[in-house]
Amino acid sequence: MLQSKYHWNLSPCDLEVSHQLQQQLGIPAMLASLLVTRRMTNPEDVSNFLDHSLTGLHDPYQMSGIEEAVPRIRKAIEAGERILIYGDYDADGVSSTALMIELMRTLQANFEFYIPHRSKEGYGLHNHVLKQAHDNGVSLIITVDTGISAVEQIAYAAELGIDVIVTDHHEPPAKLPEAYTLINPKLPYCSYPFKGLAGVGVAYKLACALLGEDTPAAWLEFVALGTIADLMPLMDENRVLVRMGLEQMTASSFPGISALLYTAGWKEGEVTSTNVAFGLAPRINAAGRMSHAFSALDVLTATSMEVAEDSAEKLDLLNRERQQLVDEIVGEAFEQIEAAEAAGTLPDVLVVAGEGWNVGVVGIVASKILERYYRPTLVLGINAVTGECKGSARSIPGFDIYEALTHCDALLDHYGDILPQQACHCIETVWKSSNRS
Repeated sequence: MLQSKYHWNLSPCDLEVSHQLQQQLGIPAMLASLLVTRRMTNPEDVSNFLDHSLTGLHDPYQMSGIEEAVPRIRKAIEAGERILIYGDYDADGVSSTALMIELMRTLQANFEFYIPHRSKEGYGLHNHVLKQAHDNGVSLIITVDTGISAVEQIAYAAELGIDVIVTDHHEPPAKLPEAYTLINPKLPYCSYPFKGLAGVGVAYKLACALLGEDTPAAWLEFVALGTIADLMPLMDENRVLVRMGLEQMTASSFPGISALLYTAGWKEGEVTSTNVAFGLAPRINAAGRMSHAFSALDVLTATSMEVAEDSAEKLDLLNRERQQLVDEIVGEAFEQIEAAEAAGTLPDVLVVAGEGWNVGVVGIVASKILERYYRPTLVLGINAVTGECKGSARSIPGFDIYEALTHCDALLDHYGDILPQQACHCIETVWKSSNRS
């Protein structure tokens, strides 16, 4: 008989408080007890937690930087300035870019968009793209789900005469870029009451500031997609945004989202967070991991079902290839670890590497290793020509992998804290070719 690997610690429930909550709010006893075990006992807090109406959302102008961004964007549109939307290659970044494309179309802006290639360029802003944007006549860049750490790149944009509005949700570094304005609820001086928005949530707040009550409810589909895919906490207004977005998806305004849902096995009826997390998100992420995120963006911004279905099938194929590739690399990685284990030399921090390992999927591999061994893990793909190692890391509560890499930053070309999740850090790193040993 298989034994469970988990030991369940059941939180005690104050039955008297639970009963009072049930009576005061008229909610089921089971729900009341669950809320109490989660330390939610104040009736007003519980009411806000259960409120799924858009009236419960925070004023976007509470977020620092939006007050400066709105008139700059309006000025650019009125003057016909060329605007560049600069996104990221994961599902949150693609969703954010799609939302901003819809916003620019609505505002009838003169714009273009760009998402970097994951393996060829890597995360964040790149000077060669900024130079090309300048050559194309771009005078304003709006980043989505990226930019908060791009100190040198934004300084270069300023030299080119380009203003940059950063919208991001990642942890701000000690030194901030000198952009036209920074919009990020996690900035230390930002008084926005909720810090857990996804990148697409921040982009949506900017859209709301620009359009007010005319902001299309359909855009909440992108917000729900990016928020769920990026594993953001379903607390506070994220609960409202996701709930409303999922409701919109049941009769989606976007052919691409409908096509992806059908491709992932959804038939009809309610769309749940499970449909998004295990159906939509992996297929969108597969584009950036295996090819280019533009193919995922093509799906989300498709205007006809015929085009959307064709693009969705291509994403489904990429996702199947991604699954097979992950299995192959996981097998090779486990062989390395098991060899060290058999020799009695298994370290406390696991580092595995292989030539030709696709850097787009090594983060998934690291997560699978972490799940089995529960040790901080770095997985690196080695470029056979240059010797450069690029990869991802996953860590456990109590061991800050970002801080650990900082201690050896002289060995690294660059590294970044891409997505802190609770106490677990997801890091992208690049080792200098001369130090790959």
